[in-house]
Amino acid sequence: SRVVQHGMAPMHRRPGLRALALALFAPAVVNAAALQAMTEFTASSAATIIKVEQYTVSFTTAVSGTAFSYKTRGYNPSSSAMTDRMAVGPTLRASAGDTLKVTLDNDLSVNNAGEATTMNTLHSPGTTNLHTHGLHVDSDDPQDNVYVTVAPGATHDYQYSITPDHMGGTHWYHAHFHGNTALQVGNGLVGMIVIADAADAIPSDLAELTELVLMVQKLEPYAVQQVAVEYGAADEAWTSTSGLASTIDSFWTVNGQITPTATVTQNQWTRVRVAYSSLDAAVQIGLSDTNNLGCVWKLLAKDGIYVDNAPRTLTTAYVAPGNRFDFVVKCTSAGDFTLTATAEAAAAGGGGGGGPGGRKLLQTAEILMTFTVGASAATAAGDLTVFTPKKPVYLQDVYDETAHGVTHVAHTLTLARADGGCAVNFDGTERQYTGVAHGTMSTGSVQAWTLSGNDKHPFHIHINSFQLGTDVVDTTGYYQTGDWHDVFYRPTGVTASKIYFQVDQHTGKAVLHCHFLEHEDKGCMAFITIDGTAEARVSGLAASALVTGTVDTTAATPPPTTDTTDTTATATSAGHQMKSAIVTLAALALPAVLA
Repeated sequence: SRVVQHGMAPMHRRPGLRALALALFAPAVVNAAALQAMTEFTASSAATIIKVEQYTVSFTTAVSGTAFSYKTRGYNPSSSAMTDRMAVGPTLRASAGDTLKVTLDNDLSVNNAGEATTMNTLHSPGTTNLHTHGLHVDSDDPQDNVYVTVAPGATHDYQYSITPDHMGGTHWYHAHFHGNTALQVGNGLVGMIVIADAADAIPSDLAELTELVLMVQKLEPYAVQQVAVEYGAADEAWTSTSGLASTIDSFWTVNGQITPTATVTQNQWTRVRVAYSSLDAAVQIGLSDTNNLGCVWKLLAKDGIYVDNAPRTLTTAYVAPGNRFDFVVKCTSAGDFTLTATAEAAAAGGGGGGGPGGRKLLQTAEILMTFTVGASAATAAGDLTVFTPKKPVYLQDVYDETAHGVTHVAHTLTLARADGGCAVNFDGTERQYTGVAHGTMSTGSVQAWTLSGNDKHPFHIHINSFQLGTDVVDTTGYYQTGDWHDVFYRPTGVTASKIYFQVDQHTGKAVLHCHFLEHEDKGCMAFITIDGTAEARVSGLAASALVTGTVDTTAATPPPTTDTTDTTATATSAGHQMKSAIVTLAALALPAVLA
């Protein structure tokens, strides 16, 4: 059966040619600020309070090239009027075995009296909740339950039980109320989560590195306000365009700042954690070393899970809304290099209700931020230890039934074109969201899904990450067999149709959707009921220890059956904590406005 909501407006009515023209004539920035670290909270007995508030952000000519301001929403804004920086939620840090407590305090305006709340339409702009994107936790209250309703003026207490074997990694959180996710995330209701590495999980030389945490956002005020118009909200703060210069169509921020600058040290490695949020822009993030500083960057992890044989050669990072990646970088000379983003745009006439579709075109690379390499006479750091991390049971390889000793349960999933963006087709049943389960799967099973439609719609599933199989073809090397993800948007030129994952421990709803969030709001969402016994795991699999040196990932061998670490290969300690990076001020150029 197929249920489709008809008569929906197209996703974004954006003037693409106008934006391109504006991009060509964007004024240069004459000043820029040092990258600001986000506020951090570490798991403790007390709850971290995250307050959702309206505020006005203003960017000055000195920073943006064109002064502009507008009303928006944020987590814990420092005041009702912020200048040259957007509010970004506090970074939440926890370790395996911790209980992470969060109180969400909704201070948004009340919803319209008598407002219709029809499923798969835009509604209830003042209602909110929280999704911990990437965490392997329960989908029931008081954990990652995206069906919780936190009304204006209300609070909700979350308690996330980080499992004792949870892998360390980079994750994020954001608003996720079905009907206003695009509006709220598009306004900036985002923050980052870092789960610490266990002492025996990674090599000591990596554990000791200086670290930067970057929340990258592509913000589109006009597009968000066009979304808001569909709500018919009485509160003009959602829809007012006053204060926005006619030249502002979209802009990039890092930790809420436009083109900030960070300092790293010559001949020393720095670790960088990146999370990316956008309404509907898939991008390639690259390192631009136009000053020939001898910069090398290498990939550590994707979507909060280390790759095998890390650090891996990195040329470009493919990221869609929701993706994360971690890298290390080292430059042999002092000077400046930049991090850039190149967005994919839909060809004219493409797309299923507004999202990218048809032949995807790359736009001009835009500067996200500058890194200043400070001169140093210290002894140059050598190559980092190549390693495959300590892996918990739920991240053991399962893509090969024979090699890994598992039995696959096969399904098909397609994100199919439909009004409002897309619909979910699971095992031949295609429909937009109905609030009824689209299927079932059992704890302790190994899922093997054939995935399609994610070349136009980024596929995301909650709770259980998935890994790619042996059909991956990617000349850049960014996607490889056995890599783990929780969002997968297949770029042009990349082939990969199979995903595999364990249904591990957690029963309840496994929510999945397109991560172009207006598509999700308008029905491109489903859930699969996880039944069976809570805490059940896949039979025959066990945690594996840290391995240093290159591992042949093509060899068809079963995973190790012990989590006992080889002490000759590992030398980490609780004292190997990431240190705060030092940042300085430098001038940058304004990223051009994208369509």
